[in-house]
Amino acid sequence: MFKIKRRKGMKKIVLIFLALTAAVSLAACGGERTGTEASRLVEWYELSEDANLDTTQNITITFWHRMGAQSQALVQGWIEEFETIYPNITVIEEKAAGDYTALSDKIALAIPAGNQPDIAESYPDHIARYAAAKAPLALNNFINNPNIGFTQEEIADFLPGLWAEGQSYDNEGTILSLPFTKSSEAFFYNKTYFEEHEYEVPTTWDEVFAIAEDIKAREPEAFPFGYDSEDNLFITGSKQFNAPYTGYNAETGQGEVQFNNDLSKDMVRYFKDKVDRGLMITRALNGDAYNSDSMKVANPKTYMYVGSTGGTRYAYVGMPQDVFDAGYRVGVAPLPGFTAESRFQIQQGPNINLFKSNDEQRMIAAWLFAKFMLQPEKTAEFSIPSGYAPIRYSAYETELWTNYVAGIKENPTTIDEAVAKLVKEAIEIFLENEDIFFTSAVFNQSSKTRSEVGALLVKILAYNALNDEDLDAYIDQQYQESFDFITN
Repeated sequence: MFKIKRRKGMKKIVLIFLALTAAVSLAACGGERTGTEASRLVEWYELSEDANLDTTQNITITFWHRMGAQSQALVQGWIEEFETIYPNITVIEEKAAGDYTALSDKIALAIPAGNQPDIAESYPDHIARYAAAKAPLALNNFINNPNIGFTQEEIADFLPGLWAEGQSYDNEGTILSLPFTKSSEAFFYNKTYFEEHEYEVPTTWDEVFAIAEDIKAREPEAFPFGYDSEDNLFITGSKQFNAPYTGYNAETGQGEVQFNNDLSKDMVRYFKDKVDRGLMITRALNGDAYNSDSMKVANPKTYMYVGSTGGTRYAYVGMPQDVFDAGYRVGVAPLPGFTAESRFQIQQGPNINLFKSNDEQRMIAAWLFAKFMLQPEKTAEFSIPSGYAPIRYSAYETELWTNYVAGIKENPTTIDEAVAKLVKEAIEIFLENEDIFFTSAVFNQSSKTRSEVGALLVKILAYNALNDEDLDAYIDQQYQESFDFITN
């Protein structure tokens, strides 16, 4: 059991956490349910309070993932440690696919035959897919178990938005996943150029485009601002604009598609106007090129962009050395919002989920391995080379993390030093802004909705309208067609 130091802001953190857990009535935190068992996405496994690992029984569990070689080697080292602590448990890890979609497909095909793994890397949409077959293991009674679960102190140690994502599958607080390797988006900007022209880092979209207008007047060929993910732009823009996107039906508790509304269309019109004026470009409109590639060159076309924190290093990696030597540096900040109070941003990155088994000891062994991988030291160790954020507050207090931070050069003189500094700053957005992160409702149509609204947005942004009436008619038509495609 580790102890959490009483640190600055801890009272605020605990209050935020308690507010979140009260809102979803998390059983592990002592809340009572307001719904019924019938409305839970999957039945909660009834684990007795005296359940524990049977150390006399040899148990083998499997862990499927899609990690790269560096992360896989790290996890293999963890398995050796885990098997030393629990010598009766054998963990077989497998890179089961090259990407998350292929991994999800493989698991979905394995479920009917009962060949699914015990643990997997999964996005929420994938877990909702598995839940159609009632395959995921609900973790509520494992979390709350007095022998093998988490304490209240340990639960409060997880960044609250990341923890809450595991409960986004129904209105009853069913927990189907735990945070693992998490990222978000961030606002990256040419810090050298901003300082040269005395721009302040924007906190609202209007401020972003005021800067973009100033750049455009000076450099007519530039597209001053870029956004890498059209899917995320639509979803995050909806949240910031208070426009319904997806949600749960108040009467049935079932997930539903909600984006076909006037507020959503107004949000899209806002960004459409900026694209039409040459102030903004997206990855699809830029020939599928990442916007960082247009910023880190001798004659940049882009001076600020929104991209994944998991790809922070690419703000520098691959750039010409002479551009770096000439003084090019990058800054990073949370996403702007439509107002300073609406600076919400989507959280990304896979979680880990467990699957049901007819062998309780296998499920307990898988749970113990999941807990082992989520220790503060382990999440810090995974984050440093990968750029993903540690998921627990105490991870930022480990010797490993503090030594890493102490080694950061505030005035980097090499690209590697600049990457290390920027990665640290991007990761710390999670720690310093824990109340801005959100996740959307997860259900059997949520993955299809996500990809479709991204395609919808690209169509509208690229459309050459004859006039306002033509644009309005086109937006209405495309919204309805996308909605019908998802729901029919």
